[in-house]
Amino acid sequence: MNNKFKILVVDDEQNILDVIKAYLEKDGFDVITAMDGKSALDIYSNENIHLIVLDLMLPKMTGEEVCNRIRAI
Repeated sequence: MNNKFKILVVDDEQNILDVIKAYLEKDGFDVITAMDGKSALDIYSNENIHLIVLDLMLPKMTGEEVCNRIRAI
């Protein structure tokens, strides 16, 4: 059983994802990444996510839209 704190990082720039993921994993967090809003929602629906680091300017739907949809769940 994995009791690690699971963080979803959402950004459409791969270099930003890589840096944030590296720092969080170094500190012992389990990190999942997504590069667009739709993927973020799919991951959120299928994983037990504890925290989301969310960019506002994303392809397919904005970060604000993603946030509103997650809050509605």
